[in-house]
Amino acid sequence: MATERTTSSDTDHDTIIVLARDQASFYEFVKPKQESGGRTVVVLDRRGVERRRNGDRPAVPERRQGQRRAETPEAALALMSVLGFMILHKDGDHWVP
Repeated sequence: MATERTTSSDTDHDTIIVLARDQASFYEFVKPKQESGGRTVVVLDRRGVERRRNGDRPAVPERRQGQRRAETPEAALALMSVLGFMILHKDGDHWVP
């Protein structure tokens, strides 16, 4: 997450605040306050476990050319587990903690 490439929908933002899934009430409080300036976007982390399962269906060939999500740095994961959020800043074409 922390080094994902930008897309056309997030090029006008320079900061992303990612809140842990169990912080939904804090998300509702923070989102309007932080997004009012227009340069920050607030999102609720929706990632859980890997969605692909191998046990109940026959294996199908992988269509993806590679891993689309960059590995999240340890520091960012620590922030999520301890504080319940992380703040990412745009650094060229990447997002960094």
